[in-house]
Amino acid sequence: MKKINYLLLLLTAGTLLISSCGKDGAVGPAGANGAQGTTGAPGAAGATGATGAVGATGPKGATGTANVIYSDWVTPPTYTKTVVFGLNTLTYNIAEPKITQAIIDQGVVVVYAKLNGYVPSIWPTDQVSALPILINYLSGTTPEVDTWSSLYSLGNVQISFKNNNNLYGSLATTHSFRYVIIPGGVKLSSLHLDNYEQLKAQLHIRN
Repeated sequence: MKKINYLLLLLTAGTLLISSCGKDGAVGPAGANGAQGTTGAPGAAGATGATGAVGATGPKGATGTANVIYSDWVTPPTYTKTVVFGLNTLTYNIAEPKITQAIIDQGVVVVYAKLNGYVPSIWPTDQVSALPILINYLSGTTPEVDTWSSLYSLGNVQISFKNNNNLYGSLATTHSFRYVIIPGGVKLSSLHLDNYEQLKAQLHIRN
């Protein structure tokens, strides 16, 4: 009888032990964050990387004016008449202090004309050409030759006109002229001096 009671006691104790071990308790609250640690010492500098490849050369920029100077269009109101060897010469002078001795010695001055004093059949309206210009036409049945030229000197540009038969004692006030001063540092062989439109594009001349 005692043995049976002892066995029952052991069986009861084992059941209680298994029951208590098979059940977990509730999860406790999260603990507070710990204090931030001190910053560590900087690491040693790494080795220098290899030099990168050289970039491709960019496109060549547009040609600048290279200190080229150009005037406005000048329309002479009157011309001065002189007679040399019986031939009338009509001239007009334009003061230009930028024509220095250095320009005369090393540079060049090109004068362009719009000869709008002629009828378009002789000279088209607003056509521009570099001086000198020779114009051949008939006055009735008489052949005429008009010669327009220019001369530049220190501080001055001169426009000059002659007719082979002294046909004119005065000139129309609708002819106009522009000059371009090109210093010696500009390579003239690359410029289109006789073609005004191309020169305008090369030197960025307006109008």
